[in-house]
Amino acid sequence: MRLAVLTLFAFACATETEIVGDADAGATIFADNCASCHAADGTGGTGSSLVGLTDEASMEATIVDGDGGMPAFGESLDDQDVADVIAFILTL
Repeated sequence: MRLAVLTLFAFACATETEIVGDADAGATIFADNCASCHAADGTGGTGSSLVGLTDEASMEATIVDGDGGMPAFGESLDDQDVADVIAFILTL
């Protein structure tokens, strides 16, 4: 029985993979969803500047849930899209 539980636990751990963002894919998503407020280069406009941001957890929460005037994108962007946008923002 213990072996079965350990095997299931090992399988569960092995199948969970961390999502890695792709900045190139994120640039396209950013252009389509974010640039109208944050500018193509992330320097801001009606939205705040994103240049120099490094807190990935905060960026993820804001993208998914929105904040103040920032709309939530959790319904329209999947986890990979969000990771890609964050990867792009980190290049600004």
